[in-house]
Amino acid sequence: MRYRFFSKYSLVLYVAALTLGVFFMHPLVVSAACGFHNITGYVWSRNIGWVSLNCSAGGTVDYGLDIDFASGSPSENVTGYAWSPHLGWLHMEPSGPYPSAPSYSARFDRNLGGSPTTTAGVITGWAQWTALGSDGWMLMGPLDIGGTDYGVGIGSDRLFTGWSWNGGSNIDVDANPERGDGWILWDSVQSGGGASVLAYWFETLYGDIYTAGNIAAPFAPAPNRYTATYLIQADGTVQPVTIQSQAGDGDPYTAESFGALSIPDAANSYEGSLGTIDRTGMLNGYYGDVVTYNGDQTTSGTLGTSKLLDGKIYHYTGNLTVNSSLTFSKGTSAQKGSGTIIVDGNVTINANVQYESGAVASNIANLPSVAWMVAGNMTIDQSVTEVVGLLYSEGTISTGTTGSSLSDVPIIIRGMMIAQTLNLQRIYVTETHDPAEQVIFDGRAIANPPPGMVDFIKALPSIREVTPA
Repeated sequence: MRYRFFSKYSLVLYVAALTLGVFFMHPLVVSAACGFHNITGYVWSRNIGWVSLNCSAGGTVDYGLDIDFASGSPSENVTGYAWSPHLGWLHMEPSGPYPSAPSYSARFDRNLGGSPTTTAGVITGWAQWTALGSDGWMLMGPLDIGGTDYGVGIGSDRLFTGWSWNGGSNIDVDANPERGDGWILWDSVQSGGGASVLAYWFETLYGDIYTAGNIAAPFAPAPNRYTATYLIQADGTVQPVTIQSQAGDGDPYTAESFGALSIPDAANSYEGSLGTIDRTGMLNGYYGDVVTYNGDQTTSGTLGTSKLLDGKIYHYTGNLTVNSSLTFSKGTSAQKGSGTIIVDGNVTINANVQYESGAVASNIANLPSVAWMVAGNMTIDQSVTEVVGLLYSEGTISTGTTGSSLSDVPIIIRGMMIAQTLNLQRIYVTETHDPAEQVIFDGRAIANPPPGMVDFIKALPSIREVTPA
């Protein structure tokens, strides 16, 4: 898969090929005893009140519901427990024999024709209130009434719909059962609570997306959130369920078979369809003074922890490692805040990289603005939460992951990302549906282009406001 991201004003991210890594999930609020569970919320019964689906709201016991949406299987068991202060534990995997068909415990079945990881489908089978024994059977679906299935379902927007039913038993003379929860409403809109799925996603804020091939992702953005702010274009196909643009109040703006672009690199002498980069001119001092570091280096040994770039080219002939937090400083008076870092090898970022905060004076050239031009790969450590600049790699940019659902953190890229391959590896998920990876276009590369990047920046697309005819 290959794609690139545009901002409202210019290119935010371009990759010639995208590889999505292995993802897990992480809740926003976790007590000491509460692990991660990817179904969250409260569902409503008129008989017993609210039923909690996830321990993330508090408590000292680890409980919750889970569905392995990422497995690719058309059917997955619903696992775990929900909790009611009135009826106790609701078990999603009770053993049979079951009261009637279907003869299995609660199961999620994907809608036919959807992606292998879509959340759109229905839940059928049985759960059980363990304290009620044979009176505790709850049917999740199907619940056919007059030819309509009122059972529990999940949409591609991650939200649950529908009802489950537990009739209990009648223990007095009237016809109504006294035990059981009756109807439970799983719908968020109708109940004011409801159930939803926690899933990872990525976001280009104030940006568009272009892919030189097909573009898809395992899960859709959270409700009322979007993968791209404005537009999605692809030389291949766009998966509209999981890749969405805001497009005002209407359907996402998408364009398929749009045409492929190439990034400038060594193979095409840095003359791609995205524009030209005069790498030779930069190294020969045509765009500013050149500071050269031979062999493998660290920023703590060469740039320090707070660096005024001063309009220079910083050339690393080997690999470069960022081992301590780095802040690019504002200039004052005639000092330039921009600079370009050229690395002939690989870049490893093990600490946060930021711009000095606050406004500059009247000289826009004081604004810190950096470009990273990397011949090899750029690898970001899983602990890093922020990186700034125009990140340009002729190889792969990887965002890193701990591999643990309880320790991964989100990352924000403030600037642009351009690479042959992008590995989006963060596995972070929150109750508030924050993105795992977020690219925020900040406009510095246009307002104060790094030395040697002016012609390349001019070649990037832009949107301008004009007076109506």
